Formats: sequence, C-alpha cells, structure tokens
Amino acid sequence: MNEYIITNGVLVDKHNNLHCVKKDILVKNGVIVKIADKIEQSNAEVVDAEGMYVSAGIIDVHVHNRLRGGKQQQTGQLEIGLSSIDELGVDRGATTVIECGSVTVNDISDFVKQSDEAETRYYGLLSGHGEEGFGRNGSQNIDKIIPEHYYQAVEKYPGYIKGLKVACSSSITGEKGYMLVKHAKEIAAHLQMPLTIHIGHFPPDPCGLVEFLEAGDVITHTYHGKQISLFEEDGTPKESFVRARSRGVKFDVGHGTASFDYTVFDRARRKGFLPDLISTDMRAINIHGPVYSIETVMSKIFNLGVSLEDVVSDTTYNAAQTYHLDRLGELKEGYLADFTFFKVEDCDLEVEDCYHNYQHLSKLIVAKKVIVSKNNSSKLYEVKAGKPE
Repeated sequence: MNEYIITNGVLVDKHNNLHCVKKDILVKNGVIVKIADKIEQSNAEVVDAEGMYVSAGIIDVHVHNRLRGGKQQQTGQLEIGLSSIDELGVDRGATTVIECGSVTVNDISDFVKQSDEAETRYYGLLSGHGEEGFGRNGSQNIDKIIPEHYYQAVEKYPGYIKGLKVACSSSITGEKGYMLVKHAKEIAAHLQMPLTIHIGHFPPDPCGLVEFLEAGDVITHTYHGKQISLFEEDGTPKESFVRARSRGVKFDVGHGTASFDYTVFDRARRKGFLPDLISTDMRAINIHGPVYSIETVMSKIFNLGVSLEDVVSDTTYNAAQTYHLDRLGELKEGYLADFTFFKVEDCDLEVEDCYHNYQHLSKLIVAKKVIVSKNNSSKLYEVKAGKPE
C-alpha cells in the first residue's frame, strides 16, 4: 500500500493528545502525512478500523529467538520451535521487536541477515558477556572482551544495534556480574547507547548493580519474585532504586518464564512504582504460556490498575525513546506508518504469572492487525496468535 486512509479507528497516543479519540490517518509512501477528524482522498485505499483502537506499532523491547537451551547460538539457527522472528512480532501484534542481548559481536552479520529478511522490524542489543555471548556460572573471561570489537561491529552495521545487555544472575554471571556490568557500561557509554541489565538470582545484588546505571539505562525483570527484590515486603521500592529512577534509569517488566510475580507488581503499584516499559522476554518456550504475546502482558498490567493509555505508552512512545528508534512509537505527522489495531474484549480468565499465582482478567487487549512500513510502502498483516484461552 502506497497511499491509504485509516478510518473509523479510536486513536491512542497520550503524548500527542490523542486520548482515545476517533480520527482518520492519511499515509503516503510509508509515512504519516495527516491526522484529522475526517480526511477525504478519492485516490487513497481505505483501511477500516471500525470497532478497534489504533496505536503506533507496538514495540516489544525484550525477545529472544537466538537462544537455544539457554546458550548462545553460534550458527545463527533460530531457537527450537520458531520458524521466524515474525512469530514473536507481526504474528502476535508487535511491529518492532528487540533481540535482547542474544546478539554477539561474532554473529552480528547473521543477525543482520535475519533482520533484513524479517517482516517485523528487528533490532538487537549486543551481549555484554563477551564476543561469543554468555556462558554459565561465571565462566565469562572479562579480559577477552575487547571494546574496539564492539565499536567496529556497530560501525559496520549502523542502525541494527540499539544497546548492550548483561544478564546478571548467579547461574549466569556468578560473582562476575559487577565487573561485567561495569565493563559493558563503559562500552555502551562510548557508543552513546543504553545498557540493559537483567536482574535475577543472588549474587549479584541488584542494589549494587543499579549504581552503575545512568539516565536512559534499563533494568529488566523489575517485578520478579526471587529472593533479592527491588522492593520491601510491602511493595516499597528500596532506596537505591528510588535514586536510580530519579536520575533517569528506566524499569521494564520483562515477564518471561521466571521473572514476573503479579503480587510483587501489585504491591509496588500501590506504592506508586509503575513500569516505564512493558516487554515479554518472549521465546519459544513461553509463547503458549505464561507470556503468549505482548498484548497479553499488557492485559495483565492493565487489569492490575494501569490505564490503557499508559500500557500503550510503555510499549510505543517509551520504548522508542529509550532505545532511540527513529520516527517510531508515535501517531504523528512525519513518523513512520507502523500501527497496531486492537480491541479490548470482555473476558473471564485466570492466567498465571511465573510463580503459579493466578490473576483474574476481566479485560483482554487483543491485537487484530498490524501495519509495517518499509522502503516507502506499507504492508498489512493479520495477527495470528497470542491470545490466552
């Protein structure tokens, strides 16, 4: 599609004062050129969004399709169970996904090839564990991490890499988490890119790790239920994380298979500590539960008392701003014409978090269609999967 009008949709983008209002959007050559109450354009195709909300294309900032059995793939094969990154992207309602730390300096050329072949916009964070990716139980050799190799990889493939990631958990980094984060932060700062850190089982202590982070860096798995939490028992955030937020560190849900406890989230919400980003940590082992899709994770947060506008913002505007995704994340003239069409459906579901807690959902955000615009043209996709039953 080169020229078309999206009509009858309810637009959601609080950063552009589109507070669930009905307007038309005119797109030419893959770019939003006009947003108005009614647009008449006789030669334009019509995309009818009657009965649906329309947001900027949903961005999932934390997925994995380059992991297998918990170890980095050196051959570039997809994780068992996936035939394409699109199974985590356009098939499930996201127009953009970020491979969160499972891209390495050594296999970046293969990642770039997969990105170019994907229908979904596909970016990556480089592994801060080393040029071959992470090992297990602190087996990383920090002396073999050469910053210049990271700089060269990013320079060779401009636009594909949006930051670095270190997964800090005893089973991965052991006691080396602090040094890995310090080293990765130096590389990320040189590249002027954010550093994302995964916090998991002790050691290391996330209260110490967060002190390395600056404005724009990200903590993922904020609301896990492991032994060293960001929160006191009543949900009060620990002082190191209050300080981090005040200096501009971002906090991501990062649901995954073992990293979201809805009771932890609910207590933190009551104390006012809401996420800046909502992501899935989705991969082949959790797409049939407990994750399902980015919209399902958004639904969990929505049903826990976060507004629809805010869960959309966390997966559009905030995501694009955090990872410097140019002209994405907003319904705005001059921006790329990526859209997610969704409904909010009544339901009566009991869904699991990662700790065998069941949460009741009365409303479900269900993606129906997405549009992705590349190379001056747009393509519409029907969403195929991702709804819990």
